[in-house]
Amino acid sequence: MGDTVGYGPEPSAVLKLLRDHPRARMVAGNHDRAVATGQGLDAFNGSAAVAARLHHEWLGADERAFLAGLPATDERSDFTLCHGSLLDPMWEYVFTARAARSSFQVAATAHWCSGHTHVPALFRRDDDLVEREQVRPGVTYALGASAMVNPGSVGQPRDGDPGSSYAIVDLDAGAATFHRAKYDVAATQRRMRKLRLPEMLAERLAAGR
Repeated sequence: MGDTVGYGPEPSAVLKLLRDHPRARMVAGNHDRAVATGQGLDAFNGSAAVAARLHHEWLGADERAFLAGLPATDERSDFTLCHGSLLDPMWEYVFTARAARSSFQVAATAHWCSGHTHVPALFRRDDDLVEREQVRPGVTYALGASAMVNPGSVGQPRDGDPGSSYAIVDLDAGAATFHRAKYDVAATQRRMRKLRLPEMLAERLAAGR
Protein backbone atom coordinates (compact mmCIF):
# COMPACT_ATOMS: atom_id res chain seq x y z
CA MET A 1 0.00 0.00 0.00
CA GLY A 2 2.79 2.39 -0.89
CA ASP A 3 5.92 3.89 0.64
CA THR A 4 8.08 0.97 -0.36
CA VAL A 5 11.06 3.33 -0.14
CA GLY A 6 11.83 6.59 1.60
CA TYR A 7 12.87 5.62 5.12
CA GLY A 8 15.29 2.76 5.65
CA PRO A 9 18.83 1.65 4.84
CA GLU A 10 18.10 -0.82 2.01
CA PRO A 11 15.66 0.66 -0.53
CA SER A 12 17.08 -1.25 -3.50
CA ALA A 13 16.90 -4.61 -1.71
CA VAL A 14 13.30 -4.01 -0.62
CA LEU A 15 12.29 -2.90 -4.08
CA LYS A 16 13.98 -5.90 -5.70
CA LEU A 17 12.26 -8.31 -3.31
CA LEU A 18 8.86 -7.01 -4.35
CA ARG A 19 9.62 -6.66 -8.05
CA ASP A 20 10.91 -10.24 -8.17
CA HIS A 21 7.79 -11.65 -6.52
CA PRO A 22 5.48 -12.86 -9.32
CA ARG A 23 2.27 -11.97 -7.49
CA ALA A 24 3.22 -8.79 -5.68
CA ARG A 25 0.96 -5.81 -6.31
CA MET A 26 2.19 -2.30 -5.57
CA VAL A 27 0.66 1.16 -5.53
CA ALA A 28 2.39 4.49 -5.16
CA GLY A 29 2.85 6.21 -1.83
CA ASN A 30 3.77 9.85 -1.36
CA HIS A 31 7.33 8.86 -0.37
CA ASP A 32 7.69 6.67 -3.47
CA ARG A 33 6.75 9.63 -5.67
CA ALA A 34 9.02 11.99 -3.75
CA VAL A 35 11.98 9.63 -4.10
CA ALA A 36 11.33 8.99 -7.78
CA THR A 37 10.40 12.46 -9.00
CA GLY A 38 10.66 14.98 -6.16
CA GLN A 39 6.86 15.37 -6.13
CA GLY A 40 5.60 16.52 -2.73
CA LEU A 41 9.03 17.05 -1.16
CA ASP A 42 8.07 20.56 -0.13
CA ALA A 43 5.35 19.09 2.13
CA PHE A 44 7.74 16.76 4.00
CA ASN A 45 9.32 17.46 7.36
CA GLY A 46 13.09 17.89 7.36
CA SER A 47 14.02 14.30 8.19
CA ALA A 48 11.64 12.80 5.63
CA ALA A 49 12.93 15.13 2.93
CA VAL A 50 16.57 14.25 3.66
CA ALA A 51 15.80 10.51 3.54
CA ALA A 52 13.87 10.87 0.27
CA ARG A 53 16.74 12.74 -1.36
CA LEU A 54 19.25 10.13 -0.18
CA HIS A 55 17.11 7.31 -1.57
CA HIS A 56 16.85 9.16 -4.87
CA GLU A 57 20.65 9.20 -5.04
CA TRP A 58 21.02 5.54 -4.05
CA LEU A 59 18.47 4.13 -6.51
CA GLY A 60 19.27 3.63 -10.16
CA ALA A 61 17.41 5.23 -13.06
CA ASP A 62 15.41 2.05 -13.74
CA GLU A 63 14.34 1.80 -10.11
CA ARG A 64 13.24 5.43 -10.02
CA ALA A 65 11.32 5.00 -13.27
CA PHE A 66 9.54 1.95 -11.87
CA LEU A 67 8.50 3.88 -8.76
CA ALA A 68 7.35 6.85 -10.83
CA GLY A 69 5.13 4.54 -12.88
CA LEU A 70 3.30 2.90 -9.99
CA PRO A 71 -0.47 3.46 -10.10
CA ALA A 72 -2.24 5.49 -7.42
CA THR A 73 -4.89 2.77 -7.02
CA ASP A 74 -5.27 -0.85 -8.07
CA GLU A 75 -8.50 -2.84 -8.13
CA ARG A 76 -8.08 -6.51 -7.31
CA SER A 77 -11.08 -8.85 -7.00
CA ASP A 78 -13.22 -7.40 -4.20
CA PHE A 79 -10.51 -4.97 -3.06
CA THR A 80 -9.12 -1.61 -4.14
CA LEU A 81 -5.57 -0.88 -3.00
CA CYS A 82 -4.33 2.64 -2.30
CA HIS A 83 -1.87 4.46 -0.06
CA GLY A 84 -3.96 7.20 1.52
CA SER A 85 -7.67 7.11 0.77
CA LEU A 86 -9.89 6.54 -2.25
CA LEU A 87 -10.59 10.28 -2.35
CA ASP A 88 -6.92 11.26 -2.10
CA PRO A 89 -4.83 8.15 -2.80
CA MET A 90 -1.49 9.81 -2.07
CA TRP A 91 -1.99 12.10 0.90
CA GLU A 92 -5.16 11.65 3.02
CA TYR A 93 -4.72 9.97 6.41
CA VAL A 94 -7.61 7.70 7.42
CA PHE A 95 -7.60 7.61 11.21
CA THR A 96 -11.31 8.11 11.88
CA ALA A 97 -14.63 6.58 10.87
CA ARG A 98 -15.60 9.93 9.37
CA ALA A 99 -12.60 9.92 7.03
CA ALA A 100 -13.21 6.28 6.12
CA ARG A 101 -16.89 6.94 5.35
CA SER A 102 -16.00 9.42 2.61
CA SER A 103 -13.96 6.77 0.80
CA PHE A 104 -16.59 4.07 1.28
CA GLN A 105 -19.02 6.36 -0.52
CA VAL A 106 -16.89 6.37 -3.69
CA ALA A 107 -15.56 2.80 -3.49
CA ALA A 108 -15.96 0.71 -6.65
CA THR A 109 -15.29 -2.54 -4.75
CA ALA A 110 -16.75 -4.05 -1.59
CA HIS A 111 -13.50 -3.61 0.34
CA TRP A 112 -10.37 -1.46 0.19
CA CYS A 113 -6.92 -1.35 1.74
CA SER A 114 -4.74 1.62 2.59
CA GLY A 115 -1.53 2.44 4.45
CA HIS A 116 -0.07 5.94 5.08
CA THR A 117 -0.97 6.14 8.80
CA HIS A 118 1.52 3.37 9.75
CA VAL A 119 -1.16 2.17 12.22
CA PRO A 120 -3.09 -1.12 11.78
CA ALA A 121 -6.83 -0.59 11.55
CA LEU A 122 -10.11 -2.12 10.43
CA PHE A 123 -13.18 -0.07 9.52
CA ARG A 124 -16.49 -1.75 8.68
CA ARG A 125 -19.42 -0.21 6.86
CA ASP A 126 -23.03 -1.29 7.41
CA ASP A 127 -25.33 0.88 5.30
CA ASP A 128 -24.22 4.41 6.23
CA LEU A 129 -22.74 3.46 9.60
CA VAL A 130 -18.93 3.15 9.68
CA GLU A 131 -17.21 1.84 12.81
CA ARG A 132 -13.58 1.25 13.70
CA GLU A 133 -12.53 -2.07 15.23
CA GLN A 134 -9.67 -2.00 17.74
CA VAL A 135 -7.48 -4.68 16.19
CA ARG A 136 -5.01 -6.92 18.00
CA PRO A 137 -2.19 -9.13 16.66
CA GLY A 138 -3.09 -12.74 16.05
CA VAL A 139 -6.83 -12.07 15.97
CA THR A 140 -9.02 -12.76 12.95
CA TYR A 141 -11.82 -10.31 12.17
CA ALA A 142 -14.78 -10.73 9.81
CA LEU A 143 -14.85 -8.17 7.02
CA GLY A 144 -18.61 -8.06 6.78
CA ALA A 145 -20.32 -6.58 3.74
CA SER A 146 -17.79 -3.77 3.31
CA ALA A 147 -14.51 -3.05 5.09
CA MET A 148 -11.26 -1.10 4.97
CA VAL A 149 -8.09 -2.85 6.10
CA ASN A 150 -4.90 -1.01 7.03
CA PRO A 151 -2.16 -3.57 7.76
CA GLY A 152 0.08 -1.04 9.50
CA SER A 153 3.73 -0.69 8.56
CA VAL A 154 6.47 -3.27 8.16
CA GLY A 155 9.31 -0.77 8.35
CA GLN A 156 8.03 2.22 10.35
CA PRO A 157 5.17 1.18 12.71
CA ARG A 158 3.71 4.08 14.68
CA ASP A 159 1.32 2.53 17.15
CA GLY A 160 3.80 2.06 19.99
CA ASP A 161 4.82 -1.49 18.99
CA PRO A 162 8.20 -1.71 17.19
CA GLY A 163 7.36 -5.07 15.61
CA SER A 164 6.73 -5.13 11.86
CA SER A 165 2.99 -4.94 11.25
CA TYR A 166 1.13 -6.75 8.48
CA ALA A 167 -2.22 -8.40 7.76
CA ILE A 168 -3.44 -11.45 5.86
CA VAL A 169 -6.80 -11.11 4.11
CA ASP A 170 -8.68 -14.32 3.27
CA LEU A 171 -11.20 -13.45 0.58
CA ASP A 172 -12.84 -16.88 0.67
CA ALA A 173 -13.42 -16.63 4.41
CA GLY A 174 -14.19 -12.91 4.28
CA ALA A 175 -11.77 -12.21 7.11
CA ALA A 176 -8.55 -10.38 7.98
CA THR A 177 -5.91 -11.41 10.51
CA PHE A 178 -3.39 -8.91 11.86
CA HIS A 179 0.16 -9.92 12.77
CA ARG A 180 3.40 -8.56 14.24
CA ALA A 181 6.91 -9.85 13.50
CA LYS A 182 9.96 -9.12 15.65
CA TYR A 183 13.27 -8.21 14.03
CA ASP A 184 16.65 -6.85 15.05
CA VAL A 185 15.77 -3.19 15.48
CA ALA A 186 19.22 -2.27 16.81
CA ALA A 187 20.95 -3.72 13.74
CA THR A 188 18.69 -1.69 11.45
CA GLN A 189 19.40 1.44 13.47
CA ARG A 190 23.15 0.85 13.11
CA ARG A 191 22.83 0.53 9.32
CA MET A 192 20.77 3.71 9.15
CA ARG A 193 23.33 5.66 11.18
CA LYS A 194 26.22 4.31 9.14
CA LEU A 195 24.50 5.57 5.98
CA ARG A 196 23.79 8.95 7.64
CA LEU A 197 20.03 8.71 7.44
CA PRO A 198 18.31 11.18 9.80
CA GLU A 199 18.73 10.23 13.46
CA MET A 200 15.05 10.79 14.17
CA LEU A 201 14.08 8.04 11.73
CA ALA A 202 16.45 5.60 13.43
CA GLU A 203 15.45 6.52 16.98
CA ARG A 204 11.70 6.12 16.43
CA LEU A 205 12.10 2.46 15.35
CA ALA A 206 12.72 1.31 18.93
CA ALA A 207 9.54 2.97 20.19
CA GLY A 208 7.31 2.16 17.23
CA ARG A 209 6.64 5.86 16.77
